[in-house]
Amino acid sequence: MALLVFLFLMRKIITFIAFLLNSIVFYAQEYPLERKDSLEDTSSNKKTNIDFYFQAELQASKRKEQPFHSQFQINYAQFNIQGDYNKNLSYRIRFKLNRSFSPTSLDNASFGMDFAYLTYSFGNRRQWEARVGKQYVMVGSYELDIHPLYEYIYSDYINYVINPFTTAFLLGYKVSDTQRVGIQFYNTQNQSFGDYLKSNGFVSGSFVPSKLPIGTYLYWQNSFFSGAFHTNYSYNISQFAKDYYTHMISLGNQLHIGNHKAYLDLMYAHQGVDHGLLLSRDMGISRGLPENNYVMEKDILYRGIVSRYEYQINKNWSVSAKMGVELSGSQKKLNKHLRTNYTYFLSGQYEPFITQDFRFYFAYIGNTIEYSKELSLPYKQLHRVVLGASYNLPVLKINK
Repeated sequence: MALLVFLFLMRKIITFIAFLLNSIVFYAQEYPLERKDSLEDTSSNKKTNIDFYFQAELQASKRKEQPFHSQFQINYAQFNIQGDYNKNLSYRIRFKLNRSFSPTSLDNASFGMDFAYLTYSFGNRRQWEARVGKQYVMVGSYELDIHPLYEYIYSDYINYVINPFTTAFLLGYKVSDTQRVGIQFYNTQNQSFGDYLKSNGFVSGSFVPSKLPIGTYLYWQNSFFSGAFHTNYSYNISQFAKDYYTHMISLGNQLHIGNHKAYLDLMYAHQGVDHGLLLSRDMGISRGLPENNYVMEKDILYRGIVSRYEYQINKNWSVSAKMGVELSGSQKKLNKHLRTNYTYFLSGQYEPFITQDFRFYFAYIGNTIEYSKELSLPYKQLHRVVLGASYNLPVLKINK
């Protein structure tokens, strides 16, 4: 079955590549002056933006049954490079300076690299786009879509259930000025089957790696009421271990009216085998399995709702709040509701310079994890107060 799916996908991809090459030939014939463009000629670079994302803070944290501690911490030190080579070809590279640059075993990228992709737009209105490289998955979530400097805690869904940044191929179509649809094929994980499990303290047990460890996202994005309400919906199917499939539905909704902005993300995932590893680890601990000897569980469910609200008081001051509730359990073992994860924060931001994306912030961040009686694990609690600063520094901007 997997071989037939693989052959079907390869046929579709080869057909598209042939179409893409024909489009390139057509473009070259229609616009002969562009033949002078070459990757060596920097004058062909129409637009380039280089930004540096930085966020550092003083933390004061208290975890259940652990002593209070405080520290200075750098959360983000990132370079973002993006631009347009010409009207049809664009690029983006983003990497973290405080993450490993060692190549990951499956895609030969690194955990320090978020993005490294090219996007080619084509069609008489450039309504089609093809993207290849390491990119964000097209999951229906505004939590993932928001600028990383402004989100102070992420849900389990973003941290564990999905793989946010992976090497992929995307084909998208712009239906109208407000509506986009598309399909994306991606690596389920960035590491090989064995390396991924070993690095997270798991063994393969009776599971064997899939011969086609690739997932597919179908996505639909739209906006309504003159851009006040946005939707970002997706369906996903993927395989990590042979004969076990994951199905996910993600419904992102965003509202922006005047000084008010909010999103509401709804998500559901059924993992034939828990390659997110989150609940499998807790179930292994409950069973008394030794560390580095955990095993993936079958038929795991993840369900959640995450919402964030922000109010711009004036040009300098804003406040924001976030709340998320996520349930996870086993469809066939113990209980469908084994773990409940609560994430929340309340923050205030001050931007002293109206023309610069520089802000000071103060926030309370909390996380509570509760377990059902079947697991018999103690609940976990985090209280954290932070005082920090973030800056989206424009290093270089070129527009020709």
